[in-house]
Amino acid sequence: QNALRGMSAPKIQPQRPPVLSDPTTFQCWAHGRSGKRCTKIVKSREGEPIPIPYCDTHLKSGDAALRVVSHPFAGKCLVARWPLPANYRIAFHGKRGQCNSCGEEDRAISFYPPNKKSGKNRDSNGNTIVNYNGVLNPADTGDLIQYAACPGPDEKQNMKSTFRYWGIRNGTIGGLEFITLEPIPANTQLCHWYGPGWWSARGVKRMNVGTKRYPASRRVPRAKRKRQNDG
Repeated sequence: QNALRGMSAPKIQPQRPPVLSDPTTFQCWAHGRSGKRCTKIVKSREGEPIPIPYCDTHLKSGDAALRVVSHPFAGKCLVARWPLPANYRIAFHGKRGQCNSCGEEDRAISFYPPNKKSGKNRDSNGNTIVNYNGVLNPADTGDLIQYAACPGPDEKQNMKSTFRYWGIRNGTIGGLEFITLEPIPANTQLCHWYGPGWWSARGVKRMNVGTKRYPASRRVPRAKRKRQNDG
């Protein structure tokens, strides 16, 4: 169910990102079905400086602030169980390995392990560290972002990746931070951009994914944006 029967929806707050110097920020990001945030402190699993910010329980079950529902042509999609604020953080996670061919079902995301001491994907000069190390495959895990759709031509993404990764080079598991870009009403789909080459590589036509029951954020037409900006 979308919310606890007979109760108002819980007020979900954005989480702080984990900071190496402050272990209290390693609190699990996920919320339980009661609407309360998990209080467990997450510890390193493979010697990584900053772990995937889900406790072992929520690595398996996922964040209850989200839910996976059936979609008429995509199979499944990811929606907000309760209203989510902008800057709500969600962790994609999976098992590290090699990328499947485009002919196979593929929900993996490329993995760029962070600095093994700082846990950051940028060097001391602020430059992005690009050190490809396979992909993170969410199959057979509790990851929920694998079900998030790509917005169609008349829609827009309402969450995006931040290029903040967790894990170690050649490790077993890893993760990538996503963050919501705007407040997301309950039952609205969470969508992120797959990239321009994803569709053509698979011979798939890009389509709008929003439905009456589970809408997607709509793109404001360019002409309307111009009128709004012109005041």
